[in-house]
Order: sequence, then structure tokens, then C-alpha cells
Amino acid sequence: MIKLSLIKGDEGNAFTATGTHYRCGQFMDYKITGKWSPPSEDGKIPVELKIIYTSRANFELTGVFDPEENSLRGTMRIPACNVTGEFVFKRNPEFVRLYPAPSVISARKRWEFAMTAVLDRVLREAWSPAYFLKRIRDGKRYKDLSLRAYYGRTLDEDGVAEFLSIFPVLYEADARFYASLIRINLSKTPIL
Repeated sequence: MIKLSLIKGDEGNAFTATGTHYRCGQFMDYKITGKWSPPSEDGKIPVELKIIYTSRANFELTGVFDPEENSLRGTMRIPACNVTGEFVFKRNPEFVRLYPAPSVISARKRWEFAMTAVLDRVLREAWSPAYFLKRIRDGKRYKDLSLRAYYGRTLDEDGVAEFLSIFPVLYEADARFYASLIRINLSKTPIL
């Protein structure tokens, strides 16, 4: 992801920008020059950009800024490699990775995008019942193994391996909760 802060250039419809972004294990400095044309009848503004990297090939981008969608999208060309593609600059980059390419946008593709974006967010933010059941099982097994070790019953190799695999995956809140259950259990049970 790169952040663009455009500054008005020398000419009335020109702009420039500079910046750095992290890519491929290094910080890449870039300079952007470009110009825009007057809006068309539908309100979209044609834009031409050139991204000049200090250590890589340059990019030439030609596209349209849509004020309603608040995005800049179009075609990209890398002259040194003779590579072409499509690009999208949008203020909310979370869903851009799911947006269809500009050349195939249709009502159906936008509907697929909307469903995919909503489903992606739900899957990232919500956990399944199976996930919670696994957390509960891991916590109970952690408690049982801890009590066995506390009461002097040595754990066999499988028990130690299981304990060492469960402990790192416990959330801190789960570990505290089950530690409190272990303390309660120890206070109620007489040691034989």
C-alpha cells in the first residue's frame, strides 16, 4: 500500500508527489508527476500519472478519477519491461484487493464484489463455533495436565508434548481463566 499526497504543480492542471513505501524487503523512494483534464459529462476526471522510482523501473498510469466512488482506476504500463496491467487507488484499501479489474466491471461483478467483501469481513472478524469448541477443549486439557503435574503424577512423553503444544496457543485470557480454575480446584481438593 502506498499513500499519495498530491501537491499542485507548476501548471494549472499538474500535480506532483513524493514518498516512500515498503516493498520486497526494502523501502522504495518514488516521485509522482501527472496532470488531469477537465471532467467529462459524467463527472469523471481523466488523469495521467508517472511514478518514478529511484531504484526500479518507472510506471506510467492512465486512468479516470471517479468522485462518486472516490477512486482512481485505469491501466498501468511499465515501459522497461513491456508489461501492462490495471490499477486502482482508493481511500479504503481494505476492499480494493477484492474489487474486479476495471475492464470487466458489470453489475454482476459489482454484486459479486459486494458479497465477497462482506463475507471476507465476517470471516476475518467472526469466529466459528468449531474454533470456540477447540479453545474450550484446549483449556480443559491444559487444566487437567497442570493438575496432574501439580499432584506429582509425572507426565509421560506424550503428555509433556501435548502440554507444550497447548500452552503456546492459549490466549492470555484463557490461560488466566484456567489458572484460576486450577487454584480453585487445588484449594478444594485435599492433597493425599
